[in-house]
Amino acid sequence: MEKRIAVIDLGSNSVRMSINLLRDNGEWESLQKLRTTVRLSEGMGADNILKETSMTRVIAALKEFCTIAKNNSCQTIVAIATAAVRNAVNRKKFIDRVLSETGIRFDVISGEDEAYYSYLSVRESLPIKNGLIFDTGGGSTELILVRDKQLVASTSLPLGAVVMSERMKRLPQSEIYRYVSTTLGTVDWIDQAQSFDLYGVGGSAKTLATLSVKELRLIEELHGLTLPYSKVAAIYQKLYNTPLELRKNLPGMDPSRADIIFEGLTPMKALMDMLGSKKIIISSYGVKEGVFFRVREEILKNEWGKTNES
Repeated sequence: MEKRIAVIDLGSNSVRMSINLLRDNGEWESLQKLRTTVRLSEGMGADNILKETSMTRVIAALKEFCTIAKNNSCQTIVAIATAAVRNAVNRKKFIDRVLSETGIRFDVISGEDEAYYSYLSVRESLPIKNGLIFDTGGGSTELILVRDKQLVASTSLPLGAVVMSERMKRLPQSEIYRYVSTTLGTVDWIDQAQSFDLYGVGGSAKTLATLSVKELRLIEELHGLTLPYSKVAAIYQKLYNTPLELRKNLPGMDPSRADIIFEGLTPMKALMDMLGSKKIIISSYGVKEGVFFRVREEILKNEWGKTNES
């Protein structure tokens, strides 16, 4: 029997939902993707307290998602929350409130799990053998070292686009780059990725992709897009030189990311410089697709077990 599965990914900057059709033979089809900017981590500050206005924005978006999932006859809704909720001191109160007002039960995943789901999304959709996957979200950056298609090391760093743009907004952009480079240098296995290609996951990487093409295209069409270092460096420098008020007018720019895109792309640029990476491959799949692949595997195993018992 076909199943319709909704996956919700609540991040620091946005909340996303994908609705997927899973067929009996294991094949699947993406039916719908939605994204709403909620800036959940906005104003958290050093106290790591989710603010009322941010929580209200999230709950409003989730109610809309629930209606859409119901209208699409989804039998299952799987919901995960990442860095903003993970780091919040009032996360239990927030999660309980979301459950009460929307009926959605969130699983707050660890940085390690977040890295694994990013890895899974790339492994299942791109021909990766050796590489370094990075996923810069609003609250953190995950790094995943892949060798012979296997995840061999991963880490989660506090290098999120929203977090850095708020906490470092008074610093020169060169200081932000230096801070990011120093933090990346603390990863004890990072030298093992020397000369590896990078695989970019997440909103910042997708924005890099849309900024790199001349014609307007759907982000799904940019899955697997390969950008040489020279192109990445040129876009990064252009962002550096473009005042904030003008960034939102750049062709391909998502206006909701204009104020955080420089911080979002800094970990990627610093990694390419540090490792001598010659190119980056863009993935339009991310954590929520990794979650779906995990759920898909579990469902297929259960269905196979039922078949064996009959």
